[in-house]
Amino acid sequence: MDGGTSDPGAASHRALRAIRRELERHPAVESARGLPEGSFVQVVAQLSTDHPAIGGDATLTVRWFAGSNRADPPEFSFHYSDADGDFGWHHEPNPHVDGWGHVQRRGRHESSYAYRPYEFASLEPARVVWEVMDRCLDELSEE
Repeated sequence: MDGGTSDPGAASHRALRAIRRELERHPAVESARGLPEGSFVQVVAQLSTDHPAIGGDATLTVRWFAGSNRADPPEFSFHYSDADGDFGWHHEPNPHVDGWGHVQRRGRHESSYAYRPYEFASLEPARVVWEVMDRCLDELSEE
């Protein structure tokens, strides 16, 4: 391979393994698993109902695509869901916002999302985990 290309599947899997490890370390996460086994395309975390802001059956689903070339920015989403609705932090093109970073939210009885721009402090997988988990708990505490 030349210096600009990489195996996007392998790079994405490595990023998702790192994300799973960081989620397993977070005190608000009960468990995290990569799917499918062997070559992750997503990580699903079951969040702990011991945390006062987290509702029952709360999950965080993470998808990460490292890009076809090493210079490409990653496309990813960290999406929270529970019985009251869902919201998430995304880094990908979206016609509803300028730039790639955004937060989208939908309430229990709403059919469409509300969007707002969001700038990530880092695009390094492990750092994004902690940033998003902090923001997620903040969002839940404000409800």
